[in-house]
Amino acid sequence: MPLAPNVIAVLLNLLFFALALPLVMKQVPMQYLYGYRTAGSTKNEKCWYAANAAFALPVLFVTGPSFAAGAVMLGVRYGTALPFWGYGFALLYIPLAVALVLGCVCASRALKRMEEEEGAEEK
Repeated sequence: MPLAPNVIAVLLNLLFFALALPLVMKQVPMQYLYGYRTAGSTKNEKCWYAANAAFALPVLFVTGPSFAAGAVMLGVRYGTALPFWGYGFALLYIPLAVALVLGCVCASRALKRMEEEEGAEEK
């Protein structure tokens, strides 16, 4: 039996939250499968941990509340018969996209700051 789209939306928010947590705590070493991987972030270990922590922090702040709201919506949904209720779950996909965009922006800013600091140290 396949999962309903509303359950998938809630589970995706939980998955993104769970995947971002170790990145924020800087527990994921540099590797090829998991993490924010760009040429700048894989330059060295310091860049890797800074970029991944900067990427994952907005993901945590967006997907955590989104998951909580979705879990509440799931609990309420099965107690009501509102015809428009399914559209509310579609809105749970928006925070996933926002979290990824914000994460990429924050990670690129962190890498840019690190490059500027390295440039200032060299002078």
